[in-house]
Formats: sequence, C-alpha cells, structure tokens
Amino acid sequence: MKDGLRFVDSDMHIMEPPDLFDRYLDPKFRDRVSVPIGSDGRPSRGPAAGLIVIDGQPISDADLQQYRKRVRPAQTGTTQPLSGSRLFDSGRLDFAIARDYDPEAQVMGMDMEGVDIAVLYPTTGLALLGRNGMDPQLSLALCQAYNNWIHEFCQACPDRLKFVAMLPVHDVHLACRELVRCVRELGAVGSFIRPNLVNGRYWHSNYWDPLYTVHEDLGVTWGFHEGVSAVYSRMIELYGENRFYRHVASHWIEMQQALIAMIIGGVFEFHPRLRVGF
Repeated sequence: MKDGLRFVDSDMHIMEPPDLFDRYLDPKFRDRVSVPIGSDGRPSRGPAAGLIVIDGQPISDADLQQYRKRVRPAQTGTTQPLSGSRLFDSGRLDFAIARDYDPEAQVMGMDMEGVDIAVLYPTTGLALLGRNGMDPQLSLALCQAYNNWIHEFCQACPDRLKFVAMLPVHDVHLACRELVRCVRELGAVGSFIRPNLVNGRYWHSNYWDPLYTVHEDLGVTWGFHEGVSAVYSRMIELYGENRFYRHVASHWIEMQQALIAMIIGGVFEFHPRLRVGF
C-alpha cells in the first residue's frame, strides 16, 4: 500500500534461475536444452550470459545486442548507455542479487515500491518459444517446466505473488490442456503469449478458437506480452542489433498488430466473454 491506496502490478517480472530446466524439465527433453556454464562451473546468469540454447539454436541474439546511439565519426568516446543496462550498475538490485532473485527478494522489491499484489511474467522466458517449427511436445515440456517452477515461487507468498501460465503456441490443443492444468491445479490467474505470429497463424484465425473458448470458460485473462530478443521478431530486420531501438518499437508495434487482428477480425464478436490484456 502507498499513500493509502492498494496497488496491483499487472506486469512484474521475475529472474528465472539458470538451472530451472535442469531441475524442472522432463528428463527426456534435457539433452535438447542447454545453458552456458560459467568459470565457476555453474550455469551463467545475465542478459547474455544465460543464453538458452534449444535444439542447437539460441533463443535470442542477446549476446550481439548493444545499447548505444550512433556517435559522430570524429568522436572517440561513446555516448551514455541508453537502456536498462545501467540498472545493474546502480546498486538498486543489490538486495535481489544477494538473494539470487528469490521470492523474498521479489516481495522486498514490491514493498519498496508500495506494490501489494504482483502478476509475474518471465524475463528470459519471453523469448523461449519464439521460433517457427518447434516440436510441439518440446514446446509443452518447456512451458510445464516454467509453470511448475513459477507456481512454487509464488507459494512463498501466495496472497501477493500471482502468475500467468506460459502456453505452448505450437499446438493449440496442447495450449488448452496446459491452461486448464495451470488454472485448476496451480492457481494461475491467466496466460501470456507473445503477439508475434508463430507458424504463420494469425490471431483472428479459427485455429485459436478452442483456446479463446477455454479462457472464457475458465474466466481468466489472456495476456499478450511482447519482448525484444526472440530470433523471429521482425524488429531485428528493422533495427538490427540495437536493443534500445528494438525495445522502443517492438512493444507497441507488435501489440497493435495483435489488437488490430482481434478487433477487425471479429474475435471479440465470436467470443464476447474473452478478456485480453495488451
């Protein structure tokens, strides 16, 4: 509570542990998912250090991204970094880093900001499923691993920490099944999916009707959440490796594309009880 008001953060992020898939992924898929190991012998954590590799392909180009503006040709120095990259050097996250971003650190951060309840989204996981042609069963296994972990994370303070389910977009029927499991068994308050198209399926396509219906029947919200790093993002074609440009553009452009498809495509006319957050 802050200034006598209760606050709900509907889009707060966690930092996934680098060994999440070692601990939670179905063993039969573990040889297809890897995280680089640091000099200390532990999985690396960080914007680029913890790059997850699935079937030999990194989930993002985070190791190539840069944060700076162009400089004049004669200028030897560089400009001030323009992104959240400065946050790690500010000391503001020291309390969370010291606790390895555990649930208590999450609640401590909420208390600092006056947030009463937070709906949690992934960080690295935003780019996890961002590719065409992924094996649907692997897609499901990745979602199940993340959802099981975030459920346990929220149990540390269930009245304040809530989560939305990650859904396997490579098969709509598997996505329906995972949503039902997460809501009924794990207490998910909704779902999230990136607005970018996967396998060329538009959001106004009849393909998604079963998933829209399940959201209606369960009474939970579908949340679109864009990210900047997935290798299939069109922002890479437009802005290359400049993370700052991509971050500014991707969130509103891709979200608007999904919103346009759902409104003009008549999704809400066919599914009047559907709630969607952008």
